[in-house]
Formats: sequence, C-alpha cells, structure tokens
Amino acid sequence: MKPQDRIRIRTVGNQIRMIREHLEAMQRDAHGLEYAPWRAEVDELWKGVFTNVNKIDPELQPAALESVRELWMTYITHYGVGLN
Repeated sequence: MKPQDRIRIRTVGNQIRMIREHLEAMQRDAHGLEYAPWRAEVDELWKGVFTNVNKIDPELQPAALESVRELWMTYITHYGVGLN
C-alpha cells in the first residue's frame, strides 16, 4: 500500500468518526439551532469521504467503501440525502 493511500484511508476513518459524532448530536437535538450547521458539516464531510475514496488505489476502494456503507445507508435513509 502506498503511503498516500494509507493517509487517505486514515483520513476517511477520521471523517467517519466525526460524522458519527455529528449524527448523534443531530439526533439528540433535531429541532435545535445547531441542527442545520451540523447537517451542512456532515454533508461536507461525506463529500470529503467520497473524494478521498475516489483517490485511493482502485484495488483498495471496495474495502474502503464497505467500511462506510452502513453509516452511509443509515444517513441517506434517515436524512433524505438528495431530497432537500
């Protein structure tokens, strides 16, 4: 594995941890003032996740995508990505 791929995979992991934290906060305070900014930040984090996965060696991409699949599916199911 190239060092760049190792860094990108670690970055994706960090972004996923941040997304999880934001989603927990959003669930606790769905009608609060912070909901919209958290949602916008989560959307940007997801863009970063998929940008980084796209730059990873194609042989490593399936594993990287599998590592984010469950959280991504939960996110698009509960927050209607693309419906806003």
